[in-house]
Parts: sequence; C-alpha cells; structure tokens
Amino acid sequence: MLLGLLLSLGGLAHAQSLGEIARREQEKKKQPPASPAPTYTEDDLTSRQRKSKGSVSVLPVTGPMPTASASPTPESDRTRLEREWRARFAQARARIAEADARAYEERIEVDFVNGIPVQQKVRVKVDTPELRESKKALDDLEEELRRSGGLPGWGRE
Repeated sequence: MLLGLLLSLGGLAHAQSLGEIARREQEKKKQPPASPAPTYTEDDLTSRQRKSKGSVSVLPVTGPMPTASASPTPESDRTRLEREWRARFAQARARIAEADARAYEERIEVDFVNGIPVQQKVRVKVDTPELRESKKALDDLEEELRRSGGLPGWGRE
C-alpha cells in the first residue's frame, strides 16, 4: 500500500501545469523560424537558364508559339480578359435574377379552417422557359471559360 502511494505521488511531482505548457507554446511561437523560405524572382530564373543552356533539353511544342511582340504587357491582357469574363458572368447572373423575379405568379387557393373554406392569395414560383434558358446560358458560359483556359475565379462574384 505504501508503494502504491509513493508511485502515485511521484506522478504528480513530474506533471506539468496547464499554464506552464501554454507559456512554452507561446515562447515557441515568438521565436522566428530557423530559416526563411527562399524566394525566387524572374531574374533568378533567367540567370539560371543562361547558365545551363547546354544541358537543357527542348521538347517539341504542338501548337502556335506565343510571340513576345504580340503581347507587350501580358499582365494587362490578363486583367483585360478577367474583366471581360467577370462582366459576362455578371450579365448572365443579372438575367437569371430577372427571370427568377418574373417566375412567380399569384394564385388563389382554398384552404379549409375548421370546416370553413377560406380563400388565400398565394405567391408560387413557376419554372418558366426563360428561367431554364438563363440558367443554361450560365452553365454554358462556365464551360466556355473552362475550355478557353481562363481561371475559375473569373466566373465567381
């Protein structure tokens, strides 16, 4: 019995308090990482290409070669394309919203309350051809964006 008591007290002597553990974790977070991740720029890549010109294997390209003169500022072309795609998606969503607003019709329904017929005006959503076509147009636009190689985020709001 004495041996059991000594063993249980020994475990308490070495136990850490919750506050001590939290303090150690905060100290770990405050310390900067051992080595920051390397960063590479376009200059680094071009200098490496020049250094290793002899060991680079060239793969044949099947398709039109992009030319540097066709697009002097590729970033502006990309932003222009993104703006155009976002505008097209905004128009498609506006058409869906308009068709959805017109898809409701008011009906008069008869309900029985305690055996007495009561007429109620009810607004019911009807699946109209206009709504189906506008949703199909949005789906087609998403497929067109995917096939053109645009980024999926361009189709989001």
